Amino acid sequence: MKKFLLLSILSIFLFSCSKSEPVSGTNSSVGVFKVQTYSVENINFTNAKCVGIVTYGPNAVSTAGICWSTFPNPTVSGLHTTEVVSTTSTSFTSTLSPLSANTTYYARAYATDSKGTIYGEEISFKTLNILFTSGGGVMDIDGVYYNSVKLNGKEWMKKNLDVSKYNDGTTIPQVTDVNQWEDLTTGAWCYYENVVDNRTIYGKLYNWYAVEGIHDNDPTTPNKSLAPAGWHIPTDAEWSDLATFLGGENESGRKMKEDSATPTWDVTTNYATNQSGFTAVPAGTGYLNYHLPAPVVPPAPAPSLADLFKGKNKVTYWWSATTTGSTAADLVWTRNVNSSTDQLVRSGVIKCSGLSVRCVKN
Repeated sequence: MKKFLLLSILSIFLFSCSKSEPVSGTNSSVGVFKVQTYSVENINFTNAKCVGIVTYGPNAVSTAGICWSTFPNPTVSGLHTTEVVSTTSTSFTSTLSPLSANTTYYARAYATDSKGTIYGEEISFKTLNILFTSGGGVMDIDGVYYNSVKLNGKEWMKKNLDVSKYNDGTTIPQVTDVNQWEDLTTGAWCYYENVVDNRTIYGKLYNWYAVEGIHDNDPTTPNKSLAPAGWHIPTDAEWSDLATFLGGENESGRKMKEDSATPTWDVTTNYATNQSGFTAVPAGTGYLNYHLPAPVVPPAPAPSLADLFKGKNKVTYWWSATTTGSTAADLVWTRNVNSSTDQLVRSGVIKCSGLSVRCVKN
């Protein structure tokens, strides 16, 4: 009888100890709370987001988060996040960073209470491959410096053009009046909504006459160059080659849009990886497809800024150096990326529109 009682006590003791050990599984538990590694999302070449779920029991969880490693079964003794969690069932999203490109990682959620730490199911994922190398950059005639990236044998500016002169020093006028802008057949630029603070992130918006380098209406005067010396405005064919290199028009926009800790894109933006390093920001457009109404009696009301400028935080357009050749309208080929698709979209746009410019090295 004494032997039986001793064995029973020993069995209860061993069973109790086993419940405090880390357990892996979709819903791991130690009897007082459960941990689930729900998903890994937004995988980039330098970071990813991992979602964990903790279901609490009577004991308060002191810490929770995600741990990760290049080896299976990561623990809190290695890389891990620490999240602020409530005392009831909750989910949380952790940013795993920094990560190395083109590398397989293992991640799992964890939670710790007074009795120990337990882990959720392990999930493996692979970071994206980097499609670019850093270029040498370039400075424009105003002294503005542009970082650059090399893609498919071409070197592209990493941000939108922000110059106020052609590269020989000739001034490009800033035009803020819609009546004047609509009548132009020579180069001009403006800020989005004519607000100088928009320059810092988005650069300037130019009409196509600036892209073409037309600074007066004398046909015998040579055109100027908007791009810095040794660089040029990309042709339609160069834009197409870039799209092909990035996987085609249907997915290249996703690889070009900025992905950062404080993104400028609208919150509804499709997933953006910036795998190309192009770092596209949503600069919007000025005067795109807008025409002043014909004179009426009484006069039509003046257009508002919302009529003239559209799409900041949602879209950006870039000029090409190539006209469409359409006999129906005098249009120029452009490319745009927007918040509702992963595409790099090709479209013909009227020359008086105000759009962004990227340059490519000769």
